[in-house]
Amino acid sequence: MKRVLILCASIMIVFLIIGTPISTIADESNSNQDSEIDISLNPSDVLFNVDNIKPGDWAPRTITVKNDGKMDFNYSMTVSNEGTDKLFNELVLEINDSTNELYSGKLADFDQLDVRELAASNEEELDITVKFPEHLGNEYQGLEVHFRFIFTAEGTEEADTDEEDEESVGSNVGTDGDSGGIGSVLPDTASGMFNFLLIGSILLASGIVLGGVHILKRKNIDERTV
Repeated sequence: MKRVLILCASIMIVFLIIGTPISTIADESNSNQDSEIDISLNPSDVLFNVDNIKPGDWAPRTITVKNDGKMDFNYSMTVSNEGTDKLFNELVLEINDSTNELYSGKLADFDQLDVRELAASNEEELDITVKFPEHLGNEYQGLEVHFRFIFTAEGTEEADTDEEDEESVGSNVGTDGDSGGIGSVLPDTASGMFNFLLIGSILLASGIVLGGVHILKRKNIDERTV
C-alpha cells in the first residue's frame, strides 16, 4: 500500500509542475473567447532586451500576433519612445512578414504599419529587426533607449462591432561601452531563458519520478531479504 501511495504522490507532483502553466494558459484562452475583438502578442512583455549593441550589430526578433476573439479584425502597429531621443533617432528598424518587407528605415521615422487583417482564431508572425548603424561614433557609447510597440485591433467593415483592443510590448536597447569590433547578430536571451526554465522543469519532474521508482525497487529488495 505504501508503495502505491509513493508512486501516486510522485505522479501528482509531476502533473502539478508541468500542468500548472498549461492550465493557466487554458484559463486565459477561455476568458478571451468571450470577447469579440481580442488581440494578443507573443512575447507579451519584452521583445528586445539588448544591453551591448555595437556599431554594425543587428538584433532580429519574431513576434506572433494572435486573434483570440470571435470576429475578424484589422490591426495596426505603432511605436512609442519612452526614453531619450539621441539613440532612438539613429536606430534602424526593419519589419517583414512571411513574404514581404513591410518597413525599412529609421526607428524614429516609423509612423504606423499598414493596416493588416487577421481572421478569428488565426495568428501571424512578424520579423522585426533593430540595427545600430556602423558609422555612429563614440558619442553613442553607454546610451540606452526604451520604446514600446503598440498593436491596436478593431473590427473589419463586415464586423458589426465598435469594440477595440490594444496590446503592447516593451523594448530596451543599450550600447556597449566599447565601440570596437565588427557587426554581429545579437541573440534573443529571453527565449533562451524560457527554454532553460522549461528544460529544468522537465528534468526536475523526471528526477522525482525516477526517485519514486528507485524507492519502490529498494522497498522490494528489502522485503525479499526479510
